[in-house]
Amino acid sequence: MMSRRNVEIIVHIDESLSKPAIRELENSLCDDYGIEKVRINPTRQHLMMVDFAPDSISSVQVLNYVKNKGVHAELIGGI
Repeated sequence: MMSRRNVEIIVHIDESLSKPAIRELENSLCDDYGIEKVRINPTRQHLMMVDFAPDSISSVQVLNYVKNKGVHAELIGGI
């Protein structure tokens, strides 16, 4: 069985989040199934990079995870 590599996408967050809210969002997303790593750019806090396993979840599911955390967001694209 061949394992696929993780995929990294960029999600745009509409709200301006405080530093504690950013940390909470990053940590809570990392607990969601299929998400490996989440990083919000400290100088561009509206941009979040999400590393996920495409064999487990889709980019639309990642976006839904983000929205389910109570923030408004759009998928910008992959890296």
